[in-house]
Formats: sequence, C-alpha cells, structure tokens
Amino acid sequence: MLVTAEDKIGDILKNHPELYELFWESGFNYSSVAELVRSLGKDTMLRTVLTVKGLNAELFINMINSRIGDGCQMEGLQYDYYNPDLPVNLLVKTACAVSEHFKEELMETVKARQKLTGEMPNVFIVDGCHAPHEFENFHDSESIDKLPDIIMSMSFDEIYDKRFIDKYVSQGYFTSVLDARQGNRQEYMDDSYTLNAGLAMVFLIDEKKLGDLPRPQKWGDLLDPIYENSIIAFGDEAKGIFEYPLYYFYKEFGMESMEKLARNVKGIYHAAKAARMAGTNSREAGAIYYMPLTFAQLCENKGVSIVLPEDGALIIPIAFLVKKDKVKELDYLVNLVSNTYGQMCADINAAVFNANIESKIPEGTKLKWLGWDYIRSHDIPALGEKLQEEFHKSWDKKPQS
Repeated sequence: MLVTAEDKIGDILKNHPELYELFWESGFNYSSVAELVRSLGKDTMLRTVLTVKGLNAELFINMINSRIGDGCQMEGLQYDYYNPDLPVNLLVKTACAVSEHFKEELMETVKARQKLTGEMPNVFIVDGCHAPHEFENFHDSESIDKLPDIIMSMSFDEIYDKRFIDKYVSQGYFTSVLDARQGNRQEYMDDSYTLNAGLAMVFLIDEKKLGDLPRPQKWGDLLDPIYENSIIAFGDEAKGIFEYPLYYFYKEFGMESMEKLARNVKGIYHAAKAARMAGTNSREAGAIYYMPLTFAQLCENKGVSIVLPEDGALIIPIAFLVKKDKVKELDYLVNLVSNTYGQMCADINAAVFNANIESKIPEGTKLKWLGWDYIRSHDIPALGEKLQEEFHKSWDKKPQS
C-alpha cells in the first residue's frame, strides 16, 4: 500500500522501517527508528512533518513510494493494462520523482477512454527508471509495427542507440508533436524526437568548505586542479558515476577531461543524499556538488548556495517518440505524455521545451543541450559506457576517504 501525506509517522516506520535511511538523508538525523518516531511523534501526520521541515511533500512522498516499490516500480499496473499478444500503444518510463503521480493520471486516462469507447490502450510499464525490459533492444525489432506506438524515455537511454536511429528514427517513422510556430524553441526541436523537458544540472556550493577558492562559474571550471578532491559527483555509490554530464565534458574538452574530473571528485552519491550532505560536517561532504536543480533546491542547510552555470545548466533529456501514423489515433495519450506529464516534470523544477507547460525554474536560466546533430552522429549509450570506464580508470585508483 502506498504512503500518503495523511499517514502517521509511527505507522509509516512500523510498516517500513527501511525508510529510516531516507528520512536520515533528508535531514532527520536521529540515531534510530525509535528515536525518530519519538521525536516527530508517532501520531503526527507526514504532511505536518514535511511542512515544518520545509520539504516538498509531493517529491518526498514519491521518493518514499519509489523506495518501497524498489526503484519506482508501478506495481500491478503493467499486468492490468498490458496484453503481450497485442501491439503496445504506450511504453511508460518516467522520472522517479513523479512516477506515482503519473500512474494516477494514466489510470484516469485509461478509465476515461474505456468509458468513452469501450476500448483500452495496451500499456507496458517499465518497472524502474533504468530497469531492463523486453523492448529495450529496439534496434532488434523486425519491423516498425513490432515497436510501441509511443515510447517514453528518461535520460540518454536506448532510444538514442545509433543502430535504432539508423534503422527506424532516420527513416521517418516518428514525428515530433511540438510546433516551432507555437513558441517552442527551435534549438531544442527535432523532426522525430519530442524533447518535452529535461532535468537541469547545476552547482551546489558549500561556501565554508570552498574557503578562499573561487566559485566555479562554468562546467570547464570543474576540471581545474585547484578543486582536487573537492567535488561530489552525481551517481550511485555502488555503480559509480552517472554518464549524463560526461557527454558534455567529452564533447567540449575531449577524453582527457575524464581523468581531470576524476582527480577532482572526492565522492559519488545520488543527488538525494548529496543535497542533504552539503553544508554538513560529514567526512563524506565536499565543497562543490553538481546535481539536478530538482534536488539542489531541497537543500536547506546554512552556508550552501546554488550556482547556475554561466554556460548553461546541462540537460538530461525527458523525451518521447510517437509514430507518425499514430498521432491522431492516440491523441489522448500524446496529450497525457506531452502536456500532463510535462507539467509534472516542470513542477519538480525540470526545464521545459513545450510551450504548453508552465516553467518553474528561475527566469533567465541558461541551458546547455548536447544537440540533436551530435546525438544522431554518435552512439550515445555506447559512448556513455566508454566515458564511465575512462573516468573510473583514474578515480578507482584514488585512495578513498
């Protein structure tokens, strides 16, 4: 059962004691589950606790339910709406922070469609943000008809595989649903891909730990040897650095930038943990962090500030593909993915490229996009693996603090 804002702290931690770590990462630094419950009050509603703490309730609750669901799993929905014997109308892959919200909207959309027409779309839901699934090798598909009609994407994933691009994307089977004449920005538009939104990566600075060193203002500054062992990178403690910013470093500064960045990286953590660590006396903490603005704005520790890079916040794409001959037939799903889901992403401070979506990021924020020409001319997933490998060749040799 999903946790809601009205649930009591005592009940939540009794049923899910494993959430203690998430509360700790979010600034509730108590020595045990029992102490956490005593301090917050077992009968206190979660909403009250988050309001007092100044945390975004929707984002925190989504993180809780994602943790419970083992990596933003949308339990049960896949089997309710997926028939393996029929063509797939929609393949769902969402940002973890809004997965539960999207599930609710999807259910309402499907029910409304069934009531109106008596038919239901065939929906396949990927169990996790980066989970393997039976459609992931899109390039192996025998024909375009075997592929989902709408493919949602999170980050630089399998829809950017060069083999898939050459076989299907470049052949004109897909079309963007955004129109430059409606106020959408041309530099982010492509004929086939719909770049709807993107997580915007920024710097988070611990002013005290930075000391007399200058604030980094551009992404290239992070390669300066004056920041040796000062940077906390965005990634996974067990699996290593995330490849998203590495593409940008490589494009602008070459392969040698992997070694330079590795020299300056002190630790690698997920942004949810890093945002709570910044500004603390933790031995793991650093002076400079880079992470999506979504997480940076959750940090409420004193002496910590967000820096919007002068050359632009790096974009982690939230995009989708829709077959050209299915746009009209599946317009209700296209609207759900482009406008409803797009606004959900905007509400967690993602940058948006759809004129129908209300942006929530600071006005005037400059963005840095890898570029469609670059993406189409490179095998992005394979390049990402190579860049991670090169980074870890250097970083893994360093003595870990």
